[in-house]
Amino acid sequence: MMKQIPLTKRMIEALAALGIAILIIALIDRLTNRLDMLEGHIWDFVYYIDMAENGIWGNDHLASPYAYRAMTPLLARAINLTFDLPTIVGFKVIAYVGVWMELFGVYLLARHFKTNFKIAVVVMLVPAFALFNTKFLLFDFYRPDQLGYAFLVFAFLALLKRRRGLSLLISLIGLNTREFLVIPPLILILEILREWRNQKTSLTKPLLQVFGILALVGFTLMLPRLIIPVKFTQQIVDPFNDPNFFNRLVGLLTDLRRNFNYLFNLAAYGLPLWMLATRERLQYAWKKLLPFHPWLYLYAGVTLTGMMIGGTDMMRYVTYFFIPQILLLISILRDCPVRDIELFVMFAAVILFNRILFPFPIWDFSEYVNFYGGYGDWVNARSWLRLAELGAFVGIGWLVRGWLKESRLGEWLNFWIRIEE
Repeated sequence: MMKQIPLTKRMIEALAALGIAILIIALIDRLTNRLDMLEGHIWDFVYYIDMAENGIWGNDHLASPYAYRAMTPLLARAINLTFDLPTIVGFKVIAYVGVWMELFGVYLLARHFKTNFKIAVVVMLVPAFALFNTKFLLFDFYRPDQLGYAFLVFAFLALLKRRRGLSLLISLIGLNTREFLVIPPLILILEILREWRNQKTSLTKPLLQVFGILALVGFTLMLPRLIIPVKFTQQIVDPFNDPNFFNRLVGLLTDLRRNFNYLFNLAAYGLPLWMLATRERLQYAWKKLLPFHPWLYLYAGVTLTGMMIGGTDMMRYVTYFFIPQILLLISILRDCPVRDIELFVMFAAVILFNRILFPFPIWDFSEYVNFYGGYGDWVNARSWLRLAELGAFVGIGWLVRGWLKESRLGEWLNFWIRIEE
């Protein structure tokens, strides 16, 4: 007879969070249309579907960089072949499971920082209502990001728990979905070097560890690029398959319209933070995160670089900032008095700004690109309206805080900061 494991309060709360995540995903899914209604457009999904249906070896349709992110389509292929299912079904299963793992990983990340159940769920809902972290992946099932987000949050969580080998393993697997999974191994290298500097021990062991990590990451990144025979490249900056990659890079850096969208996407993704932030709250939260400042600087550097050279979909690449944003929100919600009305207004603004309630207008390319904004160098009157909309929502957040006499909060925070100093 199996021994029953008693359910602790923490376990019951985790199960409740799992249920909330499933309900939110189901609700957003009901509000989301499907990409498979689209005809006549050759975007990323075409290449992922092709890999799921035809595999990699002997496939003469492979393109860079999609062929190097083969894990998701090959998993979909395995599901479809095993259970004799249509192509879309395998992708759907991966999308639902991946998004659910992403949200639950964020919940676990919040609980690691000693938050209560309410704060952990609030934090979990932030990426749930981010357009490209959740809704887009229920619209376009074929992307590798649904697994990329999940791998990244669990690799980061393993680092926090000092399960370094596990973090490295998760990252190496995840590099077959998205290159942003290079972040945890780089943070691990940073930590090894910081420990060596603080302990003043022999340099031999940390150097061997660093070189070992670099070798594993380099091998994982390079092997697909050496053995998978792509026919052409769709990557804007591709040093492996495009001899003119440097000129393209310079073109990206000097494209003012694209730079406008680069900044817009950074500002837009930070909307939940801007809705709750005050100078005092940000200062206090940033001070509380002092041990993680080197991690966050490194994380930001990699993500900003990936946004710049990744391609036209900067509004998707910026979503890999979800972990730094979550850490700041955890610190603000845990350590500063934030009223429920502020959270309600924040979520209302985020849901409206991120178009969670509306279908993707896939029937018209211009409308589709303008739906969120921030695409490539696409700047028009709608871009300025979106920027104005962003500013209006941030202004509403400021008005709400003014109505709640935010100045008293600042006095309270300054008092406690002076005590800690």
